[in-house]
Amino acid sequence: MFASLRHRSASVRRRGAGLIATVSAIALLPVSASQPAVAADGIPSATTGAALAHRYAPRIWLHQDEAYFPSDVESFLGNTHVETRPNSDNPHQQFLVTNGPLGCDSCTDPQFLDGQRPDRTPVPVYAEVVHRTDNGRPTNITDINYWTFYPYNNGKRVCIGWYSPWGCVGAYSSFGNHVGDWERITIRFTDDVPSQISLAQHDGGQTFAYGSASVALAGDQPVVYSAKGSHAAYADAARHTYRHLPNGDTLDDYTGTGTLWDTRQALKVFPWQPPGTYTGEWSWLNYTGRWGNPKSGCFFSEPISGECVLGNGPEGPALKAAFDPRMQPLDGAPAPLGTSPH
Repeated sequence: MFASLRHRSASVRRRGAGLIATVSAIALLPVSASQPAVAADGIPSATTGAALAHRYAPRIWLHQDEAYFPSDVESFLGNTHVETRPNSDNPHQQFLVTNGPLGCDSCTDPQFLDGQRPDRTPVPVYAEVVHRTDNGRPTNITDINYWTFYPYNNGKRVCIGWYSPWGCVGAYSSFGNHVGDWERITIRFTDDVPSQISLAQHDGGQTFAYGSASVALAGDQPVVYSAKGSHAAYADAARHTYRHLPNGDTLDDYTGTGTLWDTRQALKVFPWQPPGTYTGEWSWLNYTGRWGNPKSGCFFSEPISGECVLGNGPEGPALKAAFDPRMQPLDGAPAPLGTSPH
């Protein structure tokens, strides 16, 4: 079961350090002319995308029992390398694979997978400023996607058998683990005024009116809760059931007030541009492969849950729908009137 992770593919392979080298060797293009003025509190004072991103950067509560913290991208790239493996209908899928073995399909032996505690060291959040278009025409809508990165997504403990009113008849196993985890919080602005906030959760999410009682504010900053292990974003500290399994078991996320991550403190802002055109410290946005190891350990859990013990690493921001400038509905929200997703 574990052999596929212990033997690296003989196909195309190159070190993740190559991505690091690209990032560090190419100097970031001069941006001083477009940098906003900075006020005494360190927040850009001009009415620009960067200023909005800093002003409304979310405060994220991590669960009190969280074991897998966020990280900067460069630390992850320095501990992985690119391998090409067949995957579904793509015979040449690229994966960023850990340099050292995981230990097993649900193990996390490489220490860097633990991430970095944001209460002890600054951990960046990557804020993408997207000016929305409708059929190629500019609109008065701007989305700021706050992309957060975690080196590891801890899966769920699930009953393999029948989950009765008295408990699991059978045994428990974990599934849905994966190396690499991209999460997103989006704030939508209409004429530079925040109107909605969208919280990504697994294959969907929730959208709320900005300033409503549903999402608390600390000044201008929304307060969001990151689920233990999965890091899905929620508006409160609670148990959140997001899937009912055929055997009667459920998949649940738990949020709480453990470690506070003020994303304003180490925010990195970039404007949307076509993937493949980023340079300097943003070169990693050109990568179109998967951010993690290929899936493994699928025999028992995949027929029940549709997932393996170790799932494929996720796609990066550039391949997500929210990254694209075309107008689109937010998570769980209807499409804006008079707009087209094309």
